[in-house]
Amino acid sequence: MIFGYMRISTKDKQTTDRQEITLKHYAESNGFNFDDLIAEKVSGTVKANNRPEYTRLKEKMRSGDILVISDLDRLGRDADDVIRELKELKEMGIKVVALDMPYMNEWNRVNDNSLYDMVIDIVITIKAHMAQQEREKIVSRINQGLAVARAKGKKLGRPKVQLPANFLKEYRKFKEGKYGDMTVTAFARMLGIGRSTLYKYINILEVEQGY
Repeated sequence: MIFGYMRISTKDKQTTDRQEITLKHYAESNGFNFDDLIAEKVSGTVKANNRPEYTRLKEKMRSGDILVISDLDRLGRDADDVIRELKELKEMGIKVVALDMPYMNEWNRVNDNSLYDMVIDIVITIKAHMAQQEREKIVSRINQGLAVARAKGKKLGRPKVQLPANFLKEYRKFKEGKYGDMTVTAFARMLGIGRSTLYKYINILEVEQGY
């Protein structure tokens, strides 16, 4: 069976009409009809295996079936997601035709099993390389941004916890027993803070300031 899958983002004001026209024109040019055309409107941040319509489509498809999409990136959220889907579909024996990808959009190649497998392996390798390059670019941009921030004298990381002005005086009274047998919990409640916050303040005094 031959299926078509169309997806647009929930942010898109457009419809899947353009994709449908493209898929039907491809089918007509290559002398076949779709057994089903699936349209889905879902956020581009959602992984393929969390898309309801796509998940139902995968459950319906069997080994030997063909899935046609207008753009390879419609298959997943990002490059890594697309790679996972291509690998899974290949393992299921399902062939993917992506009309925007050279060699993946040639109908005669799709029907040549050995040639198709070779093309898919190459596409997966290239896609993985592109994904890695993109990750490295992101890391490089972050590092450059941090370097610029340091050069401008900006302090990086979480801001240090600042002690309230009266904490040292109150904590000294507590330690000296001026509040009697008051528990740590009661002392924190008196200050209007939680136990975890109290311990943070104590740590600042005892460790960082050597109190």
